[in-house]
Amino acid sequence: MKITDTTARAVLDALDGATFEPARDLPLLRDTLRELERAHGVTEAHRHATERIRERGALLRHPDVHRVEITSQALSPSGRYLAVGDFGGDDYQAGATLQIWEVATGRCVNVIDGIVGGVGWPGYGGTIEWSADETRLAVEYRASNVGVWDPFGADVEPIATVRLTYNGRPDPFALSPDGLRAYVMDEDSETFASIVEFAGLETTTVPAVTDEEEDEEGFVLDWPVWSRDGKRLYGNLLNEGRLCSIDVASGEIAWIVQGDKNNSWPSAAWNRDETVLAYHRDGELVIADAATGRDIATGPGYFDVLFQTVYLSWGTRLAVVVPAEHDAERPRVGIVDRTGRHRYDLDVAVRAPGGDLKVGAWAWAPDGDRAACLTADGRIEVWSLDDDHAERLRTFDAPKKATGLHWGAEDVLVALGPTVLRFLRADTGEVIGDFTLLHQPVAPRPLLLDGEDVGERIRRGPNPTFALDEETWAVAFPEGVVIAPPEREADLAAALAWAVDRRHAWPVHWGRLDVFPDAPTAAEQVHEPLREDLEQFRGRAARVQEPEQWPPPGPATVDDLFLAFLEAVVEYGGDQLAWPGEALHEAALIRARRGEPDGVRALVEASPAGRRPFVAAEAAMVLAASGLPDELFADYEAACEALWSGPVWYEMLQGSRARAAAAVGGAYAARGDRERADQWFDRALREQHGNWDHRLPVVWALLECGREDEAQALLDEGTGDPGSRAGVPFVGYALRKGRADLAERILRDARGWFGEWTVMDLLRRYGQTELLREWAERNGLAVVEAREPVKEDLARRYAEVARFPPARRQEPTVDLLLRAAEQGRLSAVLDLLPKVPMPASGGISSYDRPYAAFSALRIVTTGIDHEIW
Repeated sequence: MKITDTTARAVLDALDGATFEPARDLPLLRDTLRELERAHGVTEAHRHATERIRERGALLRHPDVHRVEITSQALSPSGRYLAVGDFGGDDYQAGATLQIWEVATGRCVNVIDGIVGGVGWPGYGGTIEWSADETRLAVEYRASNVGVWDPFGADVEPIATVRLTYNGRPDPFALSPDGLRAYVMDEDSETFASIVEFAGLETTTVPAVTDEEEDEEGFVLDWPVWSRDGKRLYGNLLNEGRLCSIDVASGEIAWIVQGDKNNSWPSAAWNRDETVLAYHRDGELVIADAATGRDIATGPGYFDVLFQTVYLSWGTRLAVVVPAEHDAERPRVGIVDRTGRHRYDLDVAVRAPGGDLKVGAWAWAPDGDRAACLTADGRIEVWSLDDDHAERLRTFDAPKKATGLHWGAEDVLVALGPTVLRFLRADTGEVIGDFTLLHQPVAPRPLLLDGEDVGERIRRGPNPTFALDEETWAVAFPEGVVIAPPEREADLAAALAWAVDRRHAWPVHWGRLDVFPDAPTAAEQVHEPLREDLEQFRGRAARVQEPEQWPPPGPATVDDLFLAFLEAVVEYGGDQLAWPGEALHEAALIRARRGEPDGVRALVEASPAGRRPFVAAEAAMVLAASGLPDELFADYEAACEALWSGPVWYEMLQGSRARAAAAVGGAYAARGDRERADQWFDRALREQHGNWDHRLPVVWALLECGREDEAQALLDEGTGDPGSRAGVPFVGYALRKGRADLAERILRDARGWFGEWTVMDLLRRYGQTELLREWAERNGLAVVEAREPVKEDLARRYAEVARFPPARRQEPTVDLLLRAAEQGRLSAVLDLLPKVPMPASGGISSYDRPYAAFSALRIVTTGIDHEIW
């Protein structure tokens, strides 16, 4: 179409009119103005149209919305849209992100951010499905829920959801073409599968599968697919290799046949009009009638590589893709017609399937006579194919980290991987969108304020901060305000787009964009609602990046680490949680062994009320063994008696009443009160019941009080494996006290799992080489000789972690923190601790701040991350 000023004027008049409908009219307007730009550059018509588009509520979108790698994707049936989702990062409550891309423009048009529990699961790429009319998007989230979203809506919560799956990971599911039903796993169904009506959440049970030789069994489809008319379900039985077709209305199985197992890719592929299917059986390729399941033809199965890597794809013809594998004699693509006749092979090394996204490296064009493939050496090849020959039309470069390929609408190819998306035209190779996600420039984020990224608190969408490239941050608010370096304004057009109705992209360079160099400058000029978001930046000087010195200079002491530990544990929880009490108890004993009564008292007073008196008693016993007078136990001895004989017993000290009684006995013995010490030790002996977990704490208390004979007698009565809970701390105590004989007595009967590597480390640390070798040989362990400790470059590792996405930093940050503790770099430990998040509501993990502080404290004070008495 020849573009004239009259044509442009007519289109713009339509835009100004009341009858303008974006779904119908915007693509034509956009194409018209694009051709006008080619002829005359950006004109007043472009600027006028952009103003009208913005007045209609267009939102500015940036591409880099995910906190972590993409783990799931689905191309819409028309090929016009691509949905991608992630599993979410370290912060469970922050949720995951679902992103919609318009394929023809290669731009992000909608973002649904904050889906709690994550989209899908890493390694389970098939967890997003579109309805046939593209008005609904079904997503598996929170591992085992199936929800339906409006892909072009703003709501974080699904329109409807159902939890029927019984696995802790995503199960196979299939959305019906009308988007109103889904095939799902159902733990309450006798057949383990149901068809769910989303509107009323009513269920219809799929019938059980039976055959002549087997009893009725659970019916679970792997890789299920609805027919386009919604009348049939296709799939293969999970882990069996049998293929079937089910009539949905009657619930009857139309046919079932035996194929080969393939858990990596669907075992069968139905052609586009669903009249025939292809599958493998006994190493042969079978073409079968889709209505009856009966064979039409058979032929070679292309199994010179593991058949799990061979996959099938229909265009006008069938492509049997034998990808490049280390054991492939000849990577190729076999072309077979619907009658089963082998036409020819393409000698092309298609990239082997892999990664989380579950998208193939071979993609047919919508016309079915062309295809594109992602090759093993990182190229995209476009082919024309007919019955007699194939022609390679052109070749393009692919993103280095691409793992799969789609052929979308308007002849746009999409090469994608967990962190890359490239949109390019199949006819010319023109790149219309090229994005690498999750860049982490070392520069400070533009919305960083007092160590916090203000962008994470803005809940009108995802964080507006994004990486313009590997070195530069930018900010794009939905309202149209941008923060970017002044010299980079021209580069914004390659990343940003106006989203109209959350489904159509509009170029930003066709109109005005409000760009500011920094947050303080923007804060002076923006209006609501951005004024409220940026108000805290008003009057502040623009940040100037300064080289970071890390680890930070300045003195740091073990007392500082104890304080940081105490603050983290107290913030985490109180009497209702078991772990804080256990950690405070152990820390109190560490301080007691260090001869620090004031520090002991602070930890005792922070302990849960029901545990506090006995922790005080045990700490007093250890302090006395170090030669310090008892000034602690006197405040708690009455409480010990009251708690012991009261109606409510608090399950404390790892559930050991024997340990509690022995602690009080030890405290009295340290004071010189023999009568009360005997009374409490008698109680301890009655409670220990011959179990090592209860016996060893009593032995330990007797030894601490100097009652050697009683301790030895009690120790000699024990038999069997002492286990890890009390055995390892006691071995550590014995070695620390120079009592290798006691450690040898404990290890004598140890078999199997007994804190193996921790015990070996302890024996090595205390020079017990012979005992180490004898015990390791008895338990079938390989003795690894001690290596000289390597002083890792902590600063280098810190810089590496800073390049991780923030939502992926928790585990590597804790690992770095513990390495710093091993090197005694307390300033580094204390600097990293605030960067580790507090536990979520689901409980504590070793990568949460309280536990990380606890582990660091153990390492710094004892040399090992384990309890030692």
